[in-house]
Amino acid sequence: MTASKIILAILITIALLFVARRASQRQVPIVTATTTYGELTLSHTCNHIFKGDNTTADLDVIVSGGLVPEDAAIALYYEPRTTIAAETTNPSARVEAITIPGHNLVYRVSVPNQGRGSEFSYRFQVEDAAGRVLATIPVEDSKDKPKQLWFRFEGPRSVVLLVGHILCMFVSFLLMVLVLLTAFEDVRNKAVRIRLGKQTLWATIILFLGTFPIGMWLEYQVYATYWTGIPFGRDITDSKALVIFIYWLVMLYLLRGSALSSDPRKDSVGATATRWIAIIGAVLSLALYLIPHSSGSF
Repeated sequence: MTASKIILAILITIALLFVARRASQRQVPIVTATTTYGELTLSHTCNHIFKGDNTTADLDVIVSGGLVPEDAAIALYYEPRTTIAAETTNPSARVEAITIPGHNLVYRVSVPNQGRGSEFSYRFQVEDAAGRVLATIPVEDSKDKPKQLWFRFEGPRSVVLLVGHILCMFVSFLLMVLVLLTAFEDVRNKAVRIRLGKQTLWATIILFLGTFPIGMWLEYQVYATYWTGIPFGRDITDSKALVIFIYWLVMLYLLRGSALSSDPRKDSVGATATRWIAIIGAVLSLALYLIPHSSGSF
């Protein structure tokens, strides 16, 4: 393969990873919810993510227009998050907010760290001495389905593992681009076929390292789970990684002669099929990788 094709492959890979990285770095939008009670305006800014094993979730309500009456209280209700706010098998934990010294109009609840990956729905209620609800943050849509905010605890991740993961993904996708470019050459030529097989072999090996031992350990560090995709879950990030790896593993098996023993006669497919499975594999993998990380469930 010529130097110009290798440089082209590097540039294509950098461009694709840049786009994928920008897409995966979608910031969780910060939400500010407000409500009123008499002459008072109460607001709360939801930051959602609290990182660190010892970090508490500090949830503040800022009051403007005066002090909360002495016979009223601001209370936080939180429970493990579900897809439907009204669905919960456990009663909500209740904690009363207290004022911060020196900031009489800031009421805070500090929720102790509940463990990596734990996620909670919550709301604030302004209640009188009899427990009657005077106002809520966020404002309720209805009594049957109250609107909820959410927060999650995440653990710290190793910089070394993160760099290793990024390097593995870069090299594996560089090799996939090289496979794509090689597939448009004369794959009936033995040397070209062997080169494509070797590229497939190393793409599969490095993809495995980046996706499984390194990727799974990173996931455990942040969320305390090793795998949440198929067949055990429905997370898109894990699931698409598994689909990509299985395709390349099958492709490696079909090209095992060229890849493992430099003998294309031992491949399970001919030249035309080799070209198409290589093109489809590279395009499919790059398209799936462009789906943003942590973009939801399928």
